[in-house]
Amino acid sequence: MPKFDASKDYYKALGVASTAAQDEIDKQYRNRARAEHPDAGGSEDEMKSLNEAREVLSDPRTRSAYDAERTPGSIPAGSSFVFDHKAASGAGNLEVPSSAEDFAGLCINAATFLGLGLPFLFLIEMQWVFFLWPLRFMAFAAISYAVFIANAALRAKHRQMEKRSMKPSRAAVAFHHVLFWSIVAAGSVTVYFLLYAGKR
Repeated sequence: MPKFDASKDYYKALGVASTAAQDEIDKQYRNRARAEHPDAGGSEDEMKSLNEAREVLSDPRTRSAYDAERTPGSIPAGSSFVFDHKAASGAGNLEVPSSAEDFAGLCINAATFLGLGLPFLFLIEMQWVFFLWPLRFMAFAAISYAVFIANAALRAKHRQMEKRSMKPSRAAVAFHHVLFWSIVAAGSVTVYFLLYAGKR
């Protein structure tokens, strides 16, 4: 893995944004290298800086490590953190970046809440007495939250596909959502019949 200096701004050296894709980095490097090459009247130091920046940003593992070191860590205990509401109001819509880890984490969370909520609901319904209604409400809340998180995971997967230049068509996105809600509806009907149909 190439070495890097976290105090240097390799993105600025190449003239690209920190979110730039690899092909954009390569293209900008070629453009800058033609202009800054010593044979074209540029400086040797500038060319070395460009080469170093490209070497670091072209390797996914090195770039990830470099980005991690450049990103400020958590706020230390005892420090005073002032929220800049003016900057926040001008930042536009909130978009949470997603990665493969985000998608996997959402799926695990959804499965966890579903795995807790469903058995809890079955247990409560088998031992139903009136004063257990708060627990019944908690079980329904856990199942509803699991559905919400699962839907968020589906949206995260679509965002991942867009970032990898595999943007799904509108028809495919619509089909995924219809399939998702169909599964939720079928599961709800199944749970209803298992719990309540036999009591009537």
